[in-house]
Amino acid sequence: MVESFYFTSSTGKNVYAKRWRNEDIKEYKGIIQLVHGMSEHIGRYEKFAKVLSNNGYIVVGHDHLGHGNTAETEEDLGYFSKENGWDRLVEDVHILQNKIAAEYPNLPYFIFGHSMGSLVVRTYLTKYKDNIKGVILSGTSGQKAGLLMGQVLTKLVILIYGDHYRSNILEYLITGSFNKKFNDTKRTDIDWITRDEEVLDEYEKDPKCGFNFTANGYLNLLKGVYYLSKQKNINKTMNVPILLISGDKDPVGKMGKGPMRVLKMLEKAGLKNVKLRLFRDARHELVNETNNGEVYYVILNWMKF
Repeated sequence: MVESFYFTSSTGKNVYAKRWRNEDIKEYKGIIQLVHGMSEHIGRYEKFAKVLSNNGYIVVGHDHLGHGNTAETEEDLGYFSKENGWDRLVEDVHILQNKIAAEYPNLPYFIFGHSMGSLVVRTYLTKYKDNIKGVILSGTSGQKAGLLMGQVLTKLVILIYGDHYRSNILEYLITGSFNKKFNDTKRTDIDWITRDEEVLDEYEKDPKCGFNFTANGYLNLLKGVYYLSKQKNINKTMNVPILLISGDKDPVGKMGKGPMRVLKMLEKAGLKNVKLRLFRDARHELVNETNNGEVYYVILNWMKF
């Protein structure tokens, strides 16, 4: 069974969400909350959610502010909120977690965050102490350079053009280099996402995927990454088992160097149960990669602890 519903964001707006549940399962193993990435939506996780639900899990996820069906208009795509946009994304994860956990109080609760969603989840873990059994972080970044300069430039763009402005320069500086690693075999401008050509074609046809963020969205993203670049903030991370997964050809994670830095920061913060798995030749979207069966197996097996 797939169910759509809404909950109230910390901003007061309605947030679109989905729940997947296999009604033939007599006893559920747990709950998995999916937190999607930048310029996409929770609907893209349909296949992954069905794999999880068929293996005994209740799966939930929502469209972030400025994304998918939560964005009321095209103009809202890539815009978070007037103030504290990054924190609003984090708070919404917390709100949904509390809502679903209250409905199934006896089931272990896992959170899966991909890309920007992994950054949101990592921030969430430093701010809340919800009852979480484990966290999977996919395609995360360990960036530390250029974040302050990026914020200065973005604030200048906002000062001149307003926070809804969509800057091609900002897009190029923040995400424009990801496809360079694949120029020799380039088929699309998003080859860095996955080797699966069907997934790429669907992404390019989807009007709610691949949009250029507003200056507001970019500024909040940069603030979030900057926050996570500081060890003093990572030291606040909830002591929970974490599985880091990434492709060793993922440019967002600098071909594995980013997740490795995140691993070391988490270990320095005192977390004892953190594991990193790099998938050979895989790119950014592991659950949509050509070897996604292997990825599903690793995730499902890890959650058995």
